[in-house]
Amino acid sequence: MKRALLWLCLPLLLLGGALAQEGETVYALVDGNGELLTHIAADVEAGDEYIDQGNRLFKVVSVDEASLTAAVELAGEEPMLSLTALEMGRTAQAKSVGIYVTHSDEAYEDGDGASSIDSGWTGIHDVAWALAESLEEMGVEVLFDPSVHLPHDAGAYRRSRATAVELLKQGPSALIDVHRDGIPDASEYTTEVDGEEMTQVRLLVGRSNPNSAANREFAKKLKAAADSEYPGLIKDIFIGKGNYNQELMPQSILLEFGTHTSNKEEVLRSTELMADVLHTVLFGTGGSGAATQNPSQSGQGDEAQGENVTGTPQGAQQEDGGSGVATGIAWIVGIAVLGAIAFAVISSGSLKAVPERLKRFSSELTGGVVGNKPEEGEDKDDLP
Repeated sequence: MKRALLWLCLPLLLLGGALAQEGETVYALVDGNGELLTHIAADVEAGDEYIDQGNRLFKVVSVDEASLTAAVELAGEEPMLSLTALEMGRTAQAKSVGIYVTHSDEAYEDGDGASSIDSGWTGIHDVAWALAESLEEMGVEVLFDPSVHLPHDAGAYRRSRATAVELLKQGPSALIDVHRDGIPDASEYTTEVDGEEMTQVRLLVGRSNPNSAANREFAKKLKAAADSEYPGLIKDIFIGKGNYNQELMPQSILLEFGTHTSNKEEVLRSTELMADVLHTVLFGTGGSGAATQNPSQSGQGDEAQGENVTGTPQGAQQEDGGSGVATGIAWIVGIAVLGAIAFAVISSGSLKAVPERLKRFSSELTGGVVGNKPEEGEDKDDLP
């Protein structure tokens, strides 16, 4: 992969640290018989919906904030598609997927040493990068933006919206927001697929946007394809009150890879399978064997694949000898400042707009601590 703009993105990531959210509210979804269906670390309200692994559809009828319990009632079976290769996707002339991470602090205790890390590149970036690499091996151009959107608060989706919009301008076939859950019991996500231990993936859809119905259908297609090829990979689908920036395009989805107590290596194993599922739904079959795919299908070949991938995984930096660390703090700060100025010039197209761009950029990264503080908006999304 080419690391275009790496010199710019890495310093900005290093400067992106902020105080992460220390805890998340975890709700238990319980049916009329008192049976626990699942836990979820997100705000839950009456009217939300839940599709379990067996495609039973439940609706939230009430929420007890004292016990953090959501009462649900069975609403019947959710119609799921029995997909064929022709129904699942059509190979586009330009195959591309946009990937970003709204909650940039998310990490895994078993692998990263903490559930949240107040620095730029964290465990969730590793997961997103692994997903991107698997897609690229299948001939998909990945537009991966590792920008940080800290702090992990109600304004995170407002800040990540700017990232999603920039990705959208490049014409991806889908927008993927990569997360991990915050429920304490890792066993709720543990699964075995094709003899390998890995974690399940939860799909989240926001019901507070005009594209909600299309987003829901996209999620159902992903689950149907996964159930066909990799039974047990998809945990369930939660349709919550937020919008998760999914109104930007119909093929938008929030993917939760395991939870903060999951084993990170098991989480990473699930990314390859999830990439195959995405490829199947978006572009048709052939994802699992796409490493040998004709480069002309992606329009450019190996040299051009990953052209728009920004950032680099922590492991790749270490393989290069750790020279980035050895250069010292002064070098990092200096390059970061130059990088921020360059970003302002590039994104604005004018030197005149640099001061205002820098002020706005600083505000978005810090939640208003530096620069113009964002106005309190109505886009208070859930915090999965």
